[in-house]
Amino acid sequence: MADSPRTAGIQCVIVTPETTILDVKARSVVLPLEDGQRGVGRGHAPFIGRLGAGAVRITTVDGREAVHSVFVEKGFVEVSHDVVTVITQRALPAEKLDLGTARQDLAAISSQAARGDEAIDAKLHAQQAAREIVRIAERAR
Repeated sequence: MADSPRTAGIQCVIVTPETTILDVKARSVVLPLEDGQRGVGRGHAPFIGRLGAGAVRITTVDGREAVHSVFVEKGFVEVSHDVVTVITQRALPAEKLDLGTARQDLAAISSQAARGDEAIDAKLHAQQAAREIVRIAERAR
């Protein structure tokens, strides 16, 4: 039996080394790649990409349309045969983010001094990730 237009979609799986964060049927997925965002839908050409820090936004098709956001930081994504697999070290569902804590973490990171190229790069990456967490937490309110 073929999928009807209402149930047709792609499978989206987000995993960390510890657990599967999300495994849902989706209409579309928007991914935060290192070189920009990329949207994926049914029939998308296969690819493998490197993730940056940001929100994976999933529009689900489970009877009613809903958008889920999950913060991810680095990792890889594979798109193949209508399956999007996100493999990352860190994944935090938007509904579990605390805006106050996220803002405190960003302030703490921003106030730290960094000397030397490696320390400056690490601080810039941590600030970018913290800003994304704040942004996602604000949108989840």
